Amino acid sequence: MSECEDAIGVRRDTHRFCVADGATEAYDSRRWARLLTKHWASSTRLLTIEALGPWIQALGERIEKRWNKKPLPWYAEEKAQSGAFAALVGLAFFDSRDTGPSWQAIAIGDSCLVHKRGTDIVQALPISDPDAFGFHPTLLPSTPAKQAGIAENFTIACGQAQPGDVFLLLTDAIAAWYLRMSSEDPARVAELERLIETNNAHAVDKMMSSERSQRRLRNDDVAVIRIQVRSGNLHPVTLVET
Repeated sequence: MSECEDAIGVRRDTHRFCVADGATEAYDSRRWARLLTKHWASSTRLLTIEALGPWIQALGERIEKRWNKKPLPWYAEEKAQSGAFAALVGLAFFDSRDTGPSWQAIAIGDSCLVHKRGTDIVQALPISDPDAFGFHPTLLPSTPAKQAGIAENFTIACGQAQPGDVFLLLTDAIAAWYLRMSSEDPARVAELERLIETNNAHAVDKMMSSERSQRRLRNDDVAVIRIQVRSGNLHPVTLVET
C-alpha cells in the first residue's frame, strides 16, 4: 500500500527484531515508527520498564528537534504539536547452549507477537483475542510531555524456544486476521505461512489484496517478520511489507 505507516527493524547479528505501526491520523507517524524500530533493533537492552522510559524520552526529543528545524505550514505545525503515535512489538533472542535460545519481548498497542509450536499458538501478546482489536489501544507517543508513565503500559514477556518454533511479529490488521483465521480457516493461515517462508512477496501481496477485497482483512498496511528456530539456531528471518 502507498504511504505505508508500518516499519520493520532487524538485526540478525544480535537476534533482535521489531515491527511498529504508526497511527495514520497523527503527524509524521511513519518517521516515528521507523525511528522506534531502528533504535530498538540496534539496542542491547530495553527489556525492562526502567530502561524503556529514558529511551522513549530520548527518541521523542530527537524527533521533535527534527520537526523544529523545518518550517511548517500552520495546519501541519498545529498537528505536529500533538505529536506522533505508534504501536510497537520487539523480540530479542539470547543464546543458551544447554536449553536452546531463550527470548524476551516487549509490546505496546496492537502490534503482536505470535509464538507457534507446530500448528499450535503457544502465546500471543499483547492481544490474543481477534475480537479485541479496534478498541483504541494505548499507543506510544512521541511528545515527551505525553510520555509520563507510558512505560508502565508495555507488556513484557519471556520464554524458551524449541527447534521448529516459529515467531511472527505482526502489525494490527494482519495480527487480527491471523488470530481469527487460525481458528476459522487454518488452511488459509498455512498458505500465508508457506508463501512467507518461501519469500514469495508477489504472492503474499496478491493474497493480502484478495483478503482485503473479501473483507476478511481490514484495509490497512501489513508488516510481518517471521523467524524459525532450527536445531537451536535462528533460521534467517523473512520480512514482508505490503
